[in-house]
Amino acid sequence: APACDFPEDWTDCGATAVSADYRTPNILLVVDKSGSMEDPIGDVSKWEAMQTALSDALGDVADDMNLGLILYPDNPGGTVACEVPEGEDAVNVEIAPATEAVDSIIGALQGTAPGGGTPTAEALRRAYDYFINGAGADLEGEKYVLLATDGGPNCNGALRCEADECTVNLDGKCDSDGSCCETTTGASLGDRCLDDADVLEQISNLAMRDIPTFVVGIPGTEAYADYLDDFAVAGERALGGDTEYYAVSAEEGVAGLTATFQAISTQLVRDCDIELSEAPLQADLVNVAVDCVPINRDGEDSGWDLSMDPPVITLRGDICDDVRNRGAERVDVVLGCPVIR
Repeated sequence: APACDFPEDWTDCGATAVSADYRTPNILLVVDKSGSMEDPIGDVSKWEAMQTALSDALGDVADDMNLGLILYPDNPGGTVACEVPEGEDAVNVEIAPATEAVDSIIGALQGTAPGGGTPTAEALRRAYDYFINGAGADLEGEKYVLLATDGGPNCNGALRCEADECTVNLDGKCDSDGSCCETTTGASLGDRCLDDADVLEQISNLAMRDIPTFVVGIPGTEAYADYLDDFAVAGERALGGDTEYYAVSAEEGVAGLTATFQAISTQLVRDCDIELSEAPLQADLVNVAVDCVPINRDGEDSGWDLSMDPPVITLRGDICDDVRNRGAERVDVVLGCPVIR
């Protein structure tokens, strides 16, 4: 990029500018492909909408991130099932540069059909295993999970529940006057019960290992909004608006789902944490400029912090919001002059 026209007094103190690098995020998409994904959203099925939205959104940022995919449940032959494979078999597409991975991800979605229940907790457990014990453990850079689901988590046969926590009832698909999680003989159908506690635990486990989770709820999750809000808060990527999770309405359709994926992916490639190749020798002789504009370190509305191990500049306040929302063509770290405060 062309050189910045920095303040003249910086040349008097021997300032040198070093272009900072954004960290490359590693994102594991955990995508619900339960039977309800065949339901319509606008003129297409939710499954077709998912393919279009991911293709359109991720193609725009393919040069800036690494992507992988877990689809759940595993339903060979389209049978109704709650299974999620163990170990490496759970990962449909290993995390790789998105320029390579996007086509594989879309191909994986096109190569299967929705069916089965919604074993979200098990899918998240596999994501944890991949990042902590599997091939994902050796990845450099920040790690994220993006959970996209259209319903309430279930598939835990050990549960027992009343109608208010039975996903068939909550989905409005129970013909019984009571709970569709019990048979007429009183036997339990626990795999239909809402498995929110286990999902919350898995998302919290990921967060404790510095792996945040984005939660995207597409049409079908309206009855589970409070639970998805809790998931988003536990995943440390809450919106703080009308909903804490990224809610896509039926009216928004494919365009709304695409915009949601774009918002998340753009946020990650335009992060407020900017990694330095090496730590500055003197922390009090460091300045930061975004798009060639020097940033007051301790400004009232904007500022930045420096961590030395590892060396990372963290933008704060309005300047962080601007970078996340609109991006930045360059961030420069200027060495050799007293910090602007």
